[in-house]
Amino acid sequence: MDNIIFSSGRLQPPMPRQPKPSRSPESVSLIKTFLRALPKGEEDWDDKAPRTQEQIEQLRLDLTLSKLVREGRAKMKPKALLQSFAEEHAALLRNLESQIHSFVFIALGDVAIKSDLPVREVDEMTMAYTGAQRSAVRTLRLGVRRWIKASDTLRQSWLPRADELPLRRRSFVHIMKKIPDEDIGILREMTVEGDQAVLADVKVYIPKKQLPSSSLRIPNIIYELHGGKLSLVDIERHLAVPTASNARVGDDDDDSTNHNMMQVMEGFVVATREPVRK
Repeated sequence: MDNIIFSSGRLQPPMPRQPKPSRSPESVSLIKTFLRALPKGEEDWDDKAPRTQEQIEQLRLDLTLSKLVREGRAKMKPKALLQSFAEEHAALLRNLESQIHSFVFIALGDVAIKSDLPVREVDEMTMAYTGAQRSAVRTLRLGVRRWIKASDTLRQSWLPRADELPLRRRSFVHIMKKIPDEDIGILREMTVEGDQAVLADVKVYIPKKQLPSSSLRIPNIIYELHGGKLSLVDIERHLAVPTASNARVGDDDDDSTNHNMMQVMEGFVVATREPVRK
């Protein structure tokens, strides 16, 4: 027994839980306003196309310019790709008629800027095809980046069909611009009770019918538009979307802007070969 060495046997104290970050009352109020605009029931989620897997796939093909061969898109320069998308969907971009097409166009321009296309050229093309004022274009880009973060948060937590929201509801994405990145995480902290997600006095319906609409995730659409020339990780980095290296929503900072998003975006809401990030 004398030769047996005993360890101290002391129990290690439990690691303290990280407290939830404090949320500003203004951000909570904005999130509630956003949530109240979401579809109220199963009929609201199914009141317009796409209603089927086939329709989702057709929309994805439409958004990714599938008429052009993938290898051809991969060889296109950023300006030519942006121009091709704008010309193909000109009627849907004018006055931001189709919210999802407009979101993809804005995001495609944002990635083009990160790929060294001059901001001035992207701004001029955006103004020409959407009718937005020059002072509003930067705000549109910020709104799209914030929406991508919000939709990722929703999809990963309690709303798998979040990527359909630009098709289902209007006039709410302007709120995203006003919410600090770190407070978008409020959406992840909601309590799920049966077929509802709850934030204080606000209850949001979670649809029972499931569609494979995560293929409409904007960064994945941008990846496919480029024909795989850019990696999904690079595209997410260009759009300031969290990846494995900056994992949590809200970790990166966007420049703020003083433009009124309501004026800019009134009426405007917003299958790849790499996996959809969940």
